[in-house]
Amino acid sequence: MFNGSQPSKGPDRLSNYMPQTTTQKNSIHLLAASAMLVSFFLPWVKWEDNKMSGLDLPIGHFFNTSAEKFGLANPYPQFDITFYLFLLIPVLTIVAAFQHIKGKKASWIAAIAGALSLTLATMYVIFTHTLLDLGVGKSLAGMIQPSLYIHGLAALLFIWTSRPGGILLKAAWILVGPILAYGGYSIVKYQVENETFSSTANEKPAYTVNANELIQAFISSDSSANKKYTDKIIVVNGRISELEAADSTINVKFTDSTSGSYAIFDFQAADVAAVKKMAVGDSVSIKASCSGGIFSRLRQATVINFKRSAINKQ
Repeated sequence: MFNGSQPSKGPDRLSNYMPQTTTQKNSIHLLAASAMLVSFFLPWVKWEDNKMSGLDLPIGHFFNTSAEKFGLANPYPQFDITFYLFLLIPVLTIVAAFQHIKGKKASWIAAIAGALSLTLATMYVIFTHTLLDLGVGKSLAGMIQPSLYIHGLAALLFIWTSRPGGILLKAAWILVGPILAYGGYSIVKYQVENETFSSTANEKPAYTVNANELIQAFISSDSSANKKYTDKIIVVNGRISELEAADSTINVKFTDSTSGSYAIFDFQAADVAAVKKMAVGDSVSIKASCSGGIFSRLRQATVINFKRSAINKQ
């Protein structure tokens, strides 16, 4: 009565679903590859009127625009040559996708492409947040473009659906890039915040200007002014509008009363005692290295930063 050829309800039944699952996984993998490839060339972030694609960092346009438009240069100059590695993202994505179609093992290629993508995306978010802190843009969410989210999600899926590879290994590939990017940023930030400079007291200035004239130059054309003054030793003559004192440092401001824009000078510990003897309204001549200026949307004013500041002894 029992027919031995009756379909099994055990492992054979489960196998009916496996081809479909594999097909779905393959489809997701190839869809992720396509999304990564296309979104790499689309805008990832928007800094005012400047849109930056994933391609712009490895070809140098990313930091050139930041330095020229907003006075913020590459904080990772020691890693300049390594940025070319990000050009491998579209290449490795295409190679991994073709290998996957052929049924060959390409998990390590997909993992490298995905990890590079997630590293690059993290760098864009971190650097854009730094610009936001300086007054560029109104919100991080408003500056990040949809293509960056698409690329990040696609990179994650590209790693996760590659074959073969265990869960822990794939998770490691997903996390390694963002961790390294944030770690590198934290190290550079610490070095900048704790950096000490030699005094400019005995250095010859490239320019001697009145504070109001300098501020007006940056208001009129910050790109031209940044090109002219950034990283130059300048003597600036003006009247103190504000003193910002801390335990071991002190800042002096020259402010344009009409626009609210100002130049701010950071004095190091050796000069703090002398500067603290001054008062708001005093006329003073300061010699310092210009770090550049930007228009801060937060303050609705142009801010010009100086470091290595010293009282100019005329």
